[in-house]
Amino acid sequence: MFRRAAITGAVTAALTAGALAGAGAASAGAHVLKARAAGGGLGALIPAHAGQPLPTHGGTMQSLNWSGYAVTPSSPVTGVSSTFTVPTAGLVPPGFAATWTGIGGYNSSDLIQAGVSENSLPSNAVFGPQYYPWIEMLPAAETQISGCSGDANCTVNPGDRVSVTITNTSGNTWTISLSDAGHWSWSQSFNYASSRNSAEWILEAPTVVAQTVLANTGTTHFGPPSTYTAGGPTNTIAQGNPTQIVLTPSPVGLVAEATPSALAADGQSFNDCAYTTSCPAP
Repeated sequence: MFRRAAITGAVTAALTAGALAGAGAASAGAHVLKARAAGGGLGALIPAHAGQPLPTHGGTMQSLNWSGYAVTPSSPVTGVSSTFTVPTAGLVPPGFAATWTGIGGYNSSDLIQAGVSENSLPSNAVFGPQYYPWIEMLPAAETQISGCSGDANCTVNPGDRVSVTITNTSGNTWTISLSDAGHWSWSQSFNYASSRNSAEWILEAPTVVAQTVLANTGTTHFGPPSTYTAGGPTNTIAQGNPTQIVLTPSPVGLVAEATPSALAADGQSFNDCAYTTSCPAP
C-alpha cells in the first residue's frame, strides 16, 4: 500500500490542478477522476494500522477509508436501510466522498452497498457527475444507476434526502432500492453471495488506484431510519451494540478526517463531521 501522506499530496495536487485548468485540461486531475468514473473506488474497511484488531461489539475503530457505524450481530444480516441528507462537497481540501449503507465489508471481503457519491469538482464531460447515486457488489466495480421512476437521470443534489434499502428476498437474491424524496425511485434485484456478517452506515473516502482524500462534506446527517434485520426482527443501530468508525488521519492537521457523532436518542440517527475536532449528535 502507498503511504497515506504521499497519496494525500498527489490526489490533492491532481484535483486542484484539474479545478484550476478547467474541463478541457490534460492534467493529472483528469486522469484521477477518469479512473474514479471508470469503476471501483468503494470498498471494504481498511484499518488505519496493519494488524489492528476489529472490535465486533462496541468500541471504536480507526480506518483509512470509512467513518460511521458497523454492527456485527450473531445472526446473519438479511436487510439494512438508511436515509441520509446528501452533503455538499467542498473544494478545500479537494477530494471524493461517498455516503452509503451496506452489508458485509467490515470483517470480510464481500460487500453489497448502495449510496451517493459527492466529489469536489463540478459536473462536466471530462470529470463526470459531481453527485450521483450508485450500487456496488464487490469485487465488481461501482455502477451508477439510471432509469429511475420520476427522473430517468436519477439526479441528485446537495440537501436531497436519499433512502437506501437492501433486502435478502430468498437464497442469494437481493433487492436494492434507492429513492430521492419527492424526485425519483429505483429498485432492482440481483444475485450475490454475501457473508451477511455485518451492516454499515458510512461516509467513505474512496480508493482511486490508491487511497484518496475525503472531500470536505461538512456535516452529513444519517437517519432516521437507520436499521438492520438479523434473525427476524428489525433493529436500530444502537440495538446492535455498534462499533464507531473514525476516518483518520487527516491530511490537513491533527483532527480526524471524519468523525461520527454519538447516536441520537432514537438509536439510529447520527451526524458524521469532516475535518472537525468534535461532532455533536443530532
